[in-house]
Amino acid sequence: MSPSFLEIPDLPMEMIMNYLDYLAIRSVSKTCWDLRNFIDNNKPGIGMKQVSIIQTSDTAVGLGISLPTFRLPEDAYIYLSYEKHENGCRITGPTSDGYKNKIVENLNFLDAVLHDFKIAINSQKLIFEKVIVTVNTFFEKFEEMMKLQKPFATESMEIHADSLEHARQIMHHADPTYLNFIDIHPPEVINIIETVKLESLKNIQNFFHFATASIHFENLDVETIRAIKENFLQFHEYDKYLRVLNKSNVKENLFIDAFGTASERSGETEQNWFFNVPDNNEKVLKVLIKWRYFEFQFVEKCEVPEGSVILD
Repeated sequence: MSPSFLEIPDLPMEMIMNYLDYLAIRSVSKTCWDLRNFIDNNKPGIGMKQVSIIQTSDTAVGLGISLPTFRLPEDAYIYLSYEKHENGCRITGPTSDGYKNKIVENLNFLDAVLHDFKIAINSQKLIFEKVIVTVNTFFEKFEEMMKLQKPFATESMEIHADSLEHARQIMHHADPTYLNFIDIHPPEVINIIETVKLESLKNIQNFFHFATASIHFENLDVETIRAIKENFLQFHEYDKYLRVLNKSNVKENLFIDAFGTASERSGETEQNWFFNVPDNNEKVLKVLIKWRYFEFQFVEKCEVPEGSVILD
């Protein structure tokens, strides 16, 4: 009698599975429990580039997956909408295998999309290029599902949430070892571009391990501005800078109260302050305030305009 396919040892079985893309692997996993358990334990295949879970309304959530494939010249994809239906859940949308449209009876649409999102992140052996999470009304249900999960590995993360606190909780599900970029979109957006070490103070969060970050500052005040400056002076990667963008005008008097009168003015829309950098005689910290943003940046001391005061 010929040996069964299921009797193939693990190593050659994984080598075979590595020739399948994600869609094919998911199909194989549905054939029998032995293959499903093997796939769950070994996570074979090429891996996904990006996964997103996006709430589009109170009764619909989208799931998107982008992945390489051997079967098509372009990347494979899945873009499905999980919608509340009177008899259960309607799942509809395009994929690289064709358009899907089915109704699963007696199934809650949130349970369905969260289950499939969980399968996607648990099926990934490699590092995601990007994970996108947009949650509003189902934040609690998302957190309940994720609390028993190991942090997933992704290079970047984009979060849309009703509040900064919700965004921070979602962010904690990513493994900080691999996370290089994070973009948080709360209702009122203020962005921080490039990393700065911010120690815990009021609502300041430590983003030291991020290469680029976006965060919302609530109730920006003099104490927070001074804390940013002091922590930035301890940050010795002098090619980094910090820019905070605001939908409304940055309040000039906050910086005057924090640092005193600006030492140099360039036109009517820009003010500058300069600070000595500890243990560095060639660099100074430049604080610049303009109409729509303020910025912290290291510059060469020779770039300080003549007559400007360098503060300690």
